[in-house]
Amino acid sequence: MLAGAAVLAGCSGKASGNDDIVVGYEVPLTGIAAPDGVQERDGWNLGLKTFGNKVDGHKIVTHFVDTHSDPNTALTDAKNLVQVRHINILEGPLLANEVGAVASFVDPQKIPVDDLTLCSGQQLTNYQKFGNGLASGWSCDQPDLMAAVYLYQTKKLRHVTVLANDYAFGWLSASGFIKQFTALGGHIDKVLWPPTTTADWSPYVSGIPDNTQAVFAEVVGQGSVSFTSTYQKYGLHNKIPLYGNTTVFDYSVMPQESPKAVLGDEMAAQYCDGINSPANNKFTADYFKAYHTYPGYYAEAAYTKARLVVEAMKKLHGDASDKAKVTKALRTTPIVAPRGPVKISPKTWSPIENNYICKVKMIGGHLRNVPIKTYQNVQPWGQLDYQTWKQQFMKSANGRPKA
Repeated sequence: MLAGAAVLAGCSGKASGNDDIVVGYEVPLTGIAAPDGVQERDGWNLGLKTFGNKVDGHKIVTHFVDTHSDPNTALTDAKNLVQVRHINILEGPLLANEVGAVASFVDPQKIPVDDLTLCSGQQLTNYQKFGNGLASGWSCDQPDLMAAVYLYQTKKLRHVTVLANDYAFGWLSASGFIKQFTALGGHIDKVLWPPTTTADWSPYVSGIPDNTQAVFAEVVGQGSVSFTSTYQKYGLHNKIPLYGNTTVFDYSVMPQESPKAVLGDEMAAQYCDGINSPANNKFTADYFKAYHTYPGYYAEAAYTKARLVVEAMKKLHGDASDKAKVTKALRTTPIVAPRGPVKISPKTWSPIENNYICKVKMIGGHLRNVPIKTYQNVQPWGQLDYQTWKQQFMKSANGRPKA
């Protein structure tokens, strides 16, 4: 009911007051990433309910639009939000290819943008060139960099297979892992590139070498469920350890996962629903009460976005009329999120934050992602030096990396 009311209010056509803080929020509510988009929408609504939807008398008005998981639609939506809704802040979109499409229109106009992720070279360039953007959620390859460190240094693995979706996010994810793992001395046995539209995962799972020590995977949306199910059906679950990045076992898909296919698997992530902290315990309890499921990273990221907007706008006493001041406030307001402390790096305008290694466990009859190792205050470039990471990031944002 809470989510539905917010969407209806956002699409009602009622003009916002001149003193409102008008937020445009792009999320895929249909298409391949719909479960992720729903969690993001719900997390934002819960955030405003928790932290308040007014700042010094200025109401935060949210206009949600459905991108349909399509970059062309996302661009059209962005134009409508700017030219018709006259938004002060843009949140989203979610998918990496959507973000790239929207950036080309919004950034030159210097609309304050808080992206979910830093996933494209264009974002990194535009953040510096136009000074309007940030990504408060995460850098797309940050957990992958730390996964490589964990597999090599803690698990003592030396040769692994990588599987990643064949689009911008997958390229960055695989690239980050490959660069860090090989820099440490590891070897990549094989790289598999399933499209985001993959329906039959058999050719990819059967293509995994029998003698590889482990598989590191990035898969998004419903593909995560199909992939882990096929992995289990081929008898690999108890034979070749599977490690994922944030999206493979995220709670946006976890309720649909088969326990026998995922129990005991591990992922590297900036957020795990099982983090034991006062902030996360409150968030997960409130989210479960409101939506009858546990939150994934999309919900947590949006919940944190809501807190960031509220806290940043307090610096400006709710006045969102000056674009530059709004962006500066968003960029320079550190907060404690359910995932831990978040501070925006002035080099990448993406977060310095904890990264976790989480294990899928059954707790109270629910599959949960429980942290078993924490890397604190990780830079966007992980343990690589900034220039090495930036060169690799810009290169892989435009195409498949080479193992």
